[in-house]
Amino acid sequence: MTLVKNLTKNENKIIIFLISILPISLISGSAISNSIVLLIDIYFIFEIYKKKQFNFLANKVFFIFIFIWILLLLNSIFIANSQESFIRSFGFLRFTLLIFAFKYFFEKKDGFSKKIVLGTWFVTFNIVTVDIFIEFFTGTNIFGIKSAYNGRIASFTGDELKIGNYYFGFILLTLSFYYKNYYKNFKLLFYILILIFMVTSFLIGERSNFIKIFFVCLIFIFLINNQNFFRKILIIASFLLITLITTLNNDFYKSRIISEIMIPIKEKGISNFISESRYGKHYGLAKKIFKENIIFGVGIKNYRIASKMPKYHTSKNLEGTTTHPHQIHYEFLSETGIVGYIFFIIFFSFSALFGLKSYLNNKDPFILSSTLFIVATAIPFIPSGSFFTSYGASIFWINYSFLLIKNR
Repeated sequence: MTLVKNLTKNENKIIIFLISILPISLISGSAISNSIVLLIDIYFIFEIYKKKQFNFLANKVFFIFIFIWILLLLNSIFIANSQESFIRSFGFLRFTLLIFAFKYFFEKKDGFSKKIVLGTWFVTFNIVTVDIFIEFFTGTNIFGIKSAYNGRIASFTGDELKIGNYYFGFILLTLSFYYKNYYKNFKLLFYILILIFMVTSFLIGERSNFIKIFFVCLIFIFLINNQNFFRKILIIASFLLITLITTLNNDFYKSRIISEIMIPIKEKGISNFISESRYGKHYGLAKKIFKENIIFGVGIKNYRIASKMPKYHTSKNLEGTTTHPHQIHYEFLSETGIVGYIFFIIFFSFSALFGLKSYLNNKDPFILSSTLFIVATAIPFIPSGSFFTSYGASIFWINYSFLLIKNR
């Protein structure tokens, strides 16, 4: 009996450790993060088999994800017809298991175990925040890493410049943890953290992720409770003042915001500004590919191949050649066609409505943060990373899993 208890205790420590370091693994590289995700999935399969808890198989959402997985496989086999596409599509199964592994862990484990995991995420996020400030003021981060792009903060992600996506993915989860555990005793610090995190997201220098972060934080602080309205307004005003002062006194931010966005929009209008921008060329090429492959697209991960074909090129969109269209709507349209895009719209819309209804019923901040993240991810026209990369997909499905926790 003692041996069984010890084994159970060790297994519990292992899963706590794996889930705790998942955010760290994401900024360490895809190989490490994929390995951690697979280990969490293996633990989940082992756990449910050992305890004969297969009730998740009766969950309708599970079958929806299996259906999505099958659609992705069919797309990769019959449309994309490429090995890389098939590997990516087959690998989606790991995220389905990850979602239900999270659901199982946060519903079955004790409060102390959950607090260790989320507390580690909280500490990790704050370490990244400090590191971003260090790089902003010194030019290099804690480990001496310097961004390859002048003015942009790389932090622990180095040359990949993915720290903005990480920040967008975990900012609301971090705030939700603090709100749920410490807000009652330290209300002022909660709003100070929001201000610090929002300023940090601006300093990173990634405009699209900053817009999304500002959007979700703005809604989050006004929906999370109906108290301290003046304090909320003060935080937003302080943030706007800090960003204005920083912009006017820093050539990089002044150029990125005023010279590259505000002045061109004033001169050309929003529509022409978008179409003539670097990302606009990607969008234009994606639209051209979609029009030639309306029903099923060119196949998952095949945009990189199709974008190089001469038949899709004109003098205006020649520069649009890249690995993905840099916008989630155009990615689904060009790679999965109208069939996949309609399913994408239905899935995101249903998830957002379900999340909002669930939050209004139980007021769980994690459900609110998950819902806002899903909504912000689907914002059109704002540039985004590829939905089908391991890094972006991991962050998305981690957030999505909190939508299902404690929900049938």
